[in-house]
Amino acid sequence: MRRRVLPASLVVMGVALGAQAPPRADASLFLSDVKWLSSDDLGGRGNGTEALDRAARYLRDRFRDVWLEEIDQPFESEVAIDPPANAALVIDDHGRRRTLLLGRDYYPLSILDRTPAAPPPAVADIPIVFAGYGISAPALNYDDFEGVEVRDRAVLVLTHEPQEHDPASVFDGKNLTPGAAIAQKAREARERGARLLIVVEDPTHASDPTMRSAWRSDPQSDNMTIPVVRVARHRLTDAIPELEIDRTATAIDQTLRPQSRLLEGARLSYVEYRARFTAHLQNIVGIRRSADPLLANEAVVIGAHYDHIGIGGALSESPQSSGQIHNGADDNASGVAALLEIARATARIPSRFRRSLVFAAFAGEELGLRGSERYTSAPPISLNHTRAMVNLDMVGRARGRVFVGVFGAWPGPPLIPWLRGLSRLAIQDFARGGGYTQEESDVGPFVKRGVPSVAFFTGFHSDYHRPTDDWPSIDAEGGAAIADLALRLIEDLAR
Repeated sequence: MRRRVLPASLVVMGVALGAQAPPRADASLFLSDVKWLSSDDLGGRGNGTEALDRAARYLRDRFRDVWLEEIDQPFESEVAIDPPANAALVIDDHGRRRTLLLGRDYYPLSILDRTPAAPPPAVADIPIVFAGYGISAPALNYDDFEGVEVRDRAVLVLTHEPQEHDPASVFDGKNLTPGAAIAQKAREARERGARLLIVVEDPTHASDPTMRSAWRSDPQSDNMTIPVVRVARHRLTDAIPELEIDRTATAIDQTLRPQSRLLEGARLSYVEYRARFTAHLQNIVGIRRSADPLLANEAVVIGAHYDHIGIGGALSESPQSSGQIHNGADDNASGVAALLEIARATARIPSRFRRSLVFAAFAGEELGLRGSERYTSAPPISLNHTRAMVNLDMVGRARGRVFVGVFGAWPGPPLIPWLRGLSRLAIQDFARGGGYTQEESDVGPFVKRGVPSVAFFTGFHSDYHRPTDDWPSIDAEGGAAIADLALRLIEDLAR
């Protein structure tokens, strides 16, 4: 463990902080900040969006209002754009139209690289070509693409390879050859000018992998430069009956001759929403420097993440609502509002803090704690001189109680009993089995680097990561009370 420059122990908690009464958080200002950050205009504050940049400017202005020293902390992170739940793949066979739905009938295998402003690639009413197993192996005298034109068309292929179950197969017996890989099938189709690849489970396998949510975690979600979708076999045979997949696959296996052909009268339309891009993100950091000549170079960090999940995608707990704005009033406009109330309060009593205070609004938390990792990799005040981190995440639904977690080697007397004597809120300790773990919160990167941390949290609920997490459900008085409680802790840590 890193050796840390800390006082030998905390000053005993509960010692009087002076005659001046501590300022109180303003519930109306708390709610005003929550409303602004969780408005539809902010679009769910998705990472990499212009709306999150506007939220960053709002926070920077609020920090300036209370005379905090600004520190820029830009960073880059890869961000995924997931399709809305109602994204459809449409197949028209001789005027018989079938709409295949994401998650039920198909899911994307490819994830394309593009900017969020770029329109998603789309194909409209293009012909469909069946290209067997999508394998070109001239050395084995086998080529599914020979004699068939696939340029500007959708290419339909089976998984795996011919004679897969035959130990005497020229395709290395029962061992799959490189051409069986979906990425290789996509490469063969793309090099011949195909616009899209449809993959369906080859009928020699009895089971067809489930569609449900598979697109979220499929390991083959690579950039194949063209859209690649996996379609449920029974849905495809219903959409294009004349395909006769079973008979065709059997014929290929028996003769080792391709059965590739244009599917006359069959056409496809599709929009490929799924993509990823490198986003330019930023932590908004403000410092209130102490004037104390002995302790000004030490700090207490107060943190809250200001990003959310935008319009849902893979992070939505309501997949059918993906594509709708997930406003994130509790998660985590409430934590940011509490952070701003604490910053306002400290502006009124700066002399009470002998150590410097660092207010950090993190981006990228929903991407895996990217913002707090960025902060701890290059902090404005060394982590060796950081006494503790106080985190505010989902503090908007107190309803008379708050969970408090203490993580890392807390360098003083037990914290929870002391806090219980300071607030009208019922305080529950979730560090040992309740709430979330440190790996799921912005306290994690701090604890990992030896900084003891405290998390305030009012619990998960049925609106978590759903479009229904809106400001009318926020307990503003409770959120302000949590800000007050956190401020008392910060005062003690900064003495």
